[in-house]
Amino acid sequence: MSDEPNPIVRTKQLAPDAGMPFRHPLNPNSQAQYIQLSRPAGLKRAHVNMLRVPPGKEAFMLHRHSVQEEWSYIVEGEGTAQIGDEKVAVSAGDFIAFPLNGKAHTIVNTGTTDLVYLTGGEDTPYDIGHFPSVNKMIVFKPDGVDLVDGSAAKSYSFQDFISGKLS
Repeated sequence: MSDEPNPIVRTKQLAPDAGMPFRHPLNPNSQAQYIQLSRPAGLKRAHVNMLRVPPGKEAFMLHRHSVQEEWSYIVEGEGTAQIGDEKVAVSAGDFIAFPLNGKAHTIVNTGTTDLVYLTGGEDTPYDIGHFPSVNKMIVFKPDGVDLVDGSAAKSYSFQDFISGKLS
């Protein structure tokens, strides 16, 4: 018997409640079933997950990344992707790319059935997520996360930082 992972995940054979319930801690409208696909299949440098979002809900919240590129592919259902200030209808077959330091984005299920989509991107030990609607930033680290309140953060020029002018 081999200890190697099976490289095939048959998503059509998964029960609707497969995976784990997920709620974004900063968004009371967040609700999804979160199913890891890449890890069980043996991938280590990229992540791909399947999300099942009920009508009227969203998996995450308006955000952008500073370290990892991200993408989403709509498998079934209908929703609205907010990218910056623009809201665009999305449905099965639509691919959405979210480049580094791009516009903040989220996907809301505006349909009448579950919205199912794949989402993924790079997998690095660290990432920085920016959440402009709540003025917070999250630093993702191998051992957890640091939540930073934007109103308490201080900005410095690089020159002031290296010269120690941190008042």
